[in-house]
Amino acid sequence: MSHENLEIVQRFVERYNETGAPPWEEMDPDVVWVIDPGAFLAGTYRGREGVSTLFARMAEVFGEVRAEIDDYIDAGDSVVAIGRFRVSGALSGATGTQQIAAIFELRDGRITAYRSYLRREEALEAVGL
Repeated sequence: MSHENLEIVQRFVERYNETGAPPWEEMDPDVVWVIDPGAFLAGTYRGREGVSTLFARMAEVFGEVRAEIDDYIDAGDSVVAIGRFRVSGALSGATGTQQIAAIFELRDGRITAYRSYLRREEALEAVGL
């Protein structure tokens, strides 16, 4: 199942980069999305409504957000994605980069939880690696 989980997360990132919207078909309706307290838009977003709110806020602030993942790490029922977000301001056009280490938890072929960290080591420790 873990190879399938890697493919699901890779497909999720690719579709997000193509459309700018989360691919809902890859997520459980009760998904829990947690952004590291030190990151922009930090907080916990629950279910489709909560995650929709997060992505709407991102669209208000950023003209473009692109996830650039360097490494996907198999962690059984979880996948760790290591890379960065590249963004541009919606009004200013200013660009920026934020390092990211994210854990996607999966069950029955769907993403049930997402947790971002600013440091790779924190994400790897969280999944026992």
